[in-house]
Amino acid sequence: MRVIHTADLHLGAEPEKGASWAKERGGEIWETFERLIAYTIRSQADVLLIAGDLFHRQPLLRELKEVNYLFSSLKETQVFLIAGNHDYIKRDSYYRSFPWNGNVHFFKSFHIERFDIEKLNLSVYGASYAAKEDTERIYDNISVADKRRVNILLGHGGDGKHRPYDLTRLRASGFDYIALGHLHMGGELVKHRIVQAGCLEPIDRTDLGEKGFYEGEIEKGNASMEFVPFAKRVYLPIKITVTPQDTIRSVKGRIQEEIRRKGTHNMYCLLLKGERDQVIQFPSSEFLEIGNICSFEDRTQPDYDLEKLYQANKDNVLGWYMKEFLEKQELGEIELQALHYGIRALTYGE
Repeated sequence: MRVIHTADLHLGAEPEKGASWAKERGGEIWETFERLIAYTIRSQADVLLIAGDLFHRQPLLRELKEVNYLFSSLKETQVFLIAGNHDYIKRDSYYRSFPWNGNVHFFKSFHIERFDIEKLNLSVYGASYAAKEDTERIYDNISVADKRRVNILLGHGGDGKHRPYDLTRLRASGFDYIALGHLHMGGELVKHRIVQAGCLEPIDRTDLGEKGFYEGEIEKGNASMEFVPFAKRVYLPIKITVTPQDTIRSVKGRIQEEIRRKGTHNMYCLLLKGERDQVIQFPSSEFLEIGNICSFEDRTQPDYDLEKLYQANKDNVLGWYMKEFLEKQELGEIELQALHYGIRALTYGE
C-alpha cells in the first residue's frame, strides 16, 4: 500500500507579511498543496494522510470547497484528515457539516475514532482538536482493535500544550505506522514507523531547512517511509565570520555570493560574527535590503587591544569602566558586548 504523509500545510497563512516577497507566499502555499495533489496522482498513492493544520486558521466555506475539489481528483486515493490546533473545530466551524467527497475521511470527533477501508485491509485512527490547546494525553493508552489489519494512527501534537505523548507507549501500541503533525521541524521518532511530517512549506523563520512530506510503502508489520523535499522556498541560515580587514561592502559581497550559491528564491536568516575594525559598524538597513533576508543579527566585536587601551586610560573614566570587566576571570557573551558598547560610548560619545 503506497502512502503519502503530510501535515501543517497552513493554507491561508501569509508568512513574512510586509516583506517585498511576502505577497507571493500565501499563493505559493496553495500552489504547493496543488502540486502535492498532482504528485499523489502521479505516484498512484493508495492513501493520503494529513495530520492536522491543513489550514492556518478557521477555513472559509469557499476554501473547503476548493480543497474538496482537489481531493475529488484523487480517484484512486483514500484521504484521511484531522483538524489541528490552528484549524480546530469551533462550535460554528464549517468543518462540522461540510459534505466531503466519498474518498475523504474527516475525523469530526475529539476522541479517538476509526475508519476502516476493507479493500485495503486498513484501519486509520485519529481525533481532531476542539480548541487551540489540548493537554489531554489521548495517545498514551491507545491500542489497535484488530491486529490482522494494517493499522495507522493519525495524530497532532508533541509538546506540553498540544496532546503530549509518551514515545515508549506509542511504540508499544501496535500500530504499523504513526503519522504525526504539529512540530514543524519534522523527523523520524522511530525510523519508518513513528514520524513527524513537519510542515509542507515553511511558515516562519524558525522553520529552517528543507520542508516536504513522507512517502513510502506500508504493509502489515512493515513500513518504509522516506522524506521528500517539496517546498517552493525554504529558510536558510547565512553565517559570515567577519575580520578586521572587512568593510560593509566586502561583507555585503560575501552575503550576495552565499545567496547566489544557495538560491535567490530562498529566505535567509543572517548572522555576522567575528571581529571587525573598531571604526566599522554594520547597520541592519544595509543588509536587510539584500535578497530575501528576513532577519539580521550582528554578534561581531570591535578589534580592540583591550590591555593596551586600558593601560592608556586607566586613570580616567574609560579605564575605570574597563577595570570592572577585566578583573573578572572570564567574560560571558553579554558581558563582552557590554564592555565593547561601553568602550565605544566613552570613546566616541555614541
